[in-house]
Amino acid sequence: MGFNVRAALHDCQRLCVILPSWIGDTVMATPALRALRTHLPNTQITLLGRAGLRTILSGLPIFDECVEHPMRGWLGPLSNLKPIRAINADAMLLFPNSLRSALIAFASGARTRVGWNRQNRAWFLSHTATPAFMTTPLSSVDNYCDLTELALGTTITDRAVQLHCSVEELAHGFRLLDGLPRPRVILNPGANRLDKRWPAANFAALAIALRNKCGAGVAVTGSANESDIVDAIVSASDGAAISLIDRGVTLEGLKGAIAQADLLITNDTGPRHLAAGFNTPCVSLFGPTDHRFTTLHEPHNTNATNMPREWLLIADPFLPKEVIANHVAKIARVDRISVGDVAHAATQLLNAKLR
Repeated sequence: MGFNVRAALHDCQRLCVILPSWIGDTVMATPALRALRTHLPNTQITLLGRAGLRTILSGLPIFDECVEHPMRGWLGPLSNLKPIRAINADAMLLFPNSLRSALIAFASGARTRVGWNRQNRAWFLSHTATPAFMTTPLSSVDNYCDLTELALGTTITDRAVQLHCSVEELAHGFRLLDGLPRPRVILNPGANRLDKRWPAANFAALAIALRNKCGAGVAVTGSANESDIVDAIVSASDGAAISLIDRGVTLEGLKGAIAQADLLITNDTGPRHLAAGFNTPCVSLFGPTDHRFTTLHEPHNTNATNMPREWLLIADPFLPKEVIANHVAKIARVDRISVGDVAHAATQLLNAKLR
């Protein structure tokens, strides 16, 4: 790693942190944000990210302001720089590795601009370092923390993600789950890529199995454009599942529902990280995305049962460690994970929670 990043933020008075684009990645940035707040208690910390990320991070005492701005496409963030320059940051810390984020930082007018040296973007940054993850898979949690360690000149040992739920979000979540018997299980069958989605028929069979084995109340969630798959699962579940879309789920409500659920079962997508932020037990299904890029650290001293908070089920758990699942999509098909294995993992986590 380059040496010129070390303690670059030491005298920073107004820091702007560019957030990642995805919900899950933003949750994985919370340990680094927490460290920034701890070590820069008198610094104004402003977060810059796309719409919706303020909702994810709301209530956390680790930043002062969150500015939402169009962050996708080249013209989105650069077509209107006025809100970015109005932050008046003297330092920018870049969690994304994109050239676009470096251009935003450069155009912001901040003198100090810190980021990993990726995609030939060193021209636009004042302080860079070469990341170790260029050759080996590394969790985004550690990616953000390692960069922040260098920028602060300190060590970050607590790398557990965290989120906060407001009273209003909890109330919305309660309404979404109202009437479901305990244990309450949320299924999240969507994903931004079709090849990351465990089959709808499997989710439906799982809902029936959880009702029959555990008496579970099962709710299926998804975004508005995932209503077809949610409806298909509910229709095929023989009355074992309800749709949270039909109950008016929003991002705020989903936070509250996951925070109060006994278990989440999900593909590799954003709600998985929400569960981690609330210490909600989770079964996560990984197909052609390597789990090592999103490893989540267990909180310290919060698990008296010694059962992991998250149970990972991987399409091909026997891949050699030098093989990245993303590169062997035909082998690492998510449909290779069986309903029986998911039901077993789910019942183990439910039993541990209820003990």
